[in-house]
This record gives sequence, C-alpha cells and structure tokens, in this order.
Amino acid sequence: MTQQTKISILSCGWLGKPLALHLQAAGYSVKGARTSAAGVRELEALGLEAYEMVLSEEVLSGPDAFWDADILIVNIPPRKERGKEAHITEIALLRSFVETTAIRKVLFVSSTSVYADINGLVTEDNEEMPDTPNGQALRAAETLLMESPVFETTVLRFGGLIGYDRIPDERRLLEGKRVNEQPMNAIHRDDCIGVIQMVIEKEAWGEIFNACATRHPLRCAYYKAAAQAIGLQLPRRTPAEEQPYKIVGSSKLRNKLGYTFTYDDPLLIFDQPPKQV
Repeated sequence: MTQQTKISILSCGWLGKPLALHLQAAGYSVKGARTSAAGVRELEALGLEAYEMVLSEEVLSGPDAFWDADILIVNIPPRKERGKEAHITEIALLRSFVETTAIRKVLFVSSTSVYADINGLVTEDNEEMPDTPNGQALRAAETLLMESPVFETTVLRFGGLIGYDRIPDERRLLEGKRVNEQPMNAIHRDDCIGVIQMVIEKEAWGEIFNACATRHPLRCAYYKAAAQAIGLQLPRRTPAEEQPYKIVGSSKLRNKLGYTFTYDDPLLIFDQPPKQV
C-alpha cells in the first residue's frame, strides 16, 4: 500500500478518531464515520472528511463516497444490552454490502474476549469458545468477515484498552471493595494505532493477531500504581475470590510484524508520558 491509499474508518470514537488523525498525518487519504450529525461536525472541525453512517440489524445507510476506499477499518464493538445476535446480523449485513464495493481489504478491530478463561496462555490458535455473549459475537463476526470470497480481512484482537482518560481515577479507585488478582491483558491506545498502521504498511492481510502488552501485571498492582500516581492512599480491601483468567500471548504480532510496544508493561502508563497521535 502507498500513502495515497484510501482508508475509511467505521467508526470514529475513542480509538477511531485519533487513529483517523494519525493516519491522515502520515499521508493517507482518510474518511471517518459517525452515527450523528453532531459527530460528523466534530470530525470535520478536526480537519477530517466525515460522513454520517447508520448500521443496524435492518439497514446500512450512508453516502456512497464513504465506501470509495481501498481499506475499510471496522471498529464497532458489540453492545451487551442488545444480545450477541444483533452484532452478528449487523456484521453479516456489512459484509454483504462491502462485497458490492471496490474495497478489497478489511481490518476488523476485535477483542481478546473471544478467548475462554483457561487459567493459562492463549494464542491465535486457541479455538475454545468463551462463555460471554460479547466474546461469542466477536468470534462469529470475525469468521463472517474472514470467509468473504471478495475481500481479505485481518483481525486484531486487542486487550483491554488503556491510556488517556481510560486510567483509574479517584472515584474508580475508591469505589472498588475487592482486590482483583487476575493478570491484565491490556494495550495502550498509542499501541493500538501503531499496530494498525503497521498492518497497513506491511500489507499483512488475511491474518489474526493478538495485540496486548507482553507484561501482565495483576490488576490489583495496576490499581495500586494508579493510586500512587495521584497521591491517593487506597483503603484496605477484601481480597476477591479466585477467578478464572487467561494470559494472552502476542508473540505472533511481534515476530511476524516486528512490532515493538511503546507500553509493553501497563504499569508504564503511570510514569511514561504519551506521545501525540
């Protein structure tokens, strides 16, 4: 792909908006989508080409110009309150429509929630289904897109998103009553953007990549570091009951793409200033 590659991002929220700005600054032709006129105006005020799009179980609507792209980045998480079938139906509708366009590359933002908690390491080869409806919906959505005979799809399974305003603040720290000692599978937003750009630059299509930091601190250690960063003395907490967990391995991403994480330990977030993206 060249830097004249046309990229459309569906949609431009917490991750998609800074991603669009970053890719545009890198020289790509970028279009963004939001679900409201106000959202479109926000993107336009930032200098982005923006369109109002609606994707539901029944309809996909929006200007044809948005679909004039080489690459489509799909960043639409399932919504728990609607049930898993709603998300699967939406993605099936999206796939059918994209197959009628000139788009031949799709990058699907998924999640490590597609893995079951097996109390050990999971890699892209793990096939055991998760118990959660969201995880099941994402696994089905991945399959739908990757099985298209018309376009190639790469799936990025991101860990829990951290960074910027997604850092425990005083309210969140004080509300918690139990210490969660599960290991974290997390990725900073800057690294999400870096991974996406590298997939595009290296044309790594038709792949599934886990993407989360190599270090997996216990969640209680993360919250302790957050409290120390803002000078807060955490109250004594009652340890939580032992819960199942998983540790998500990202060695395929590092080995195949050569990606180096800026925040390879989630605890770095508290003492390493973020770069501008």
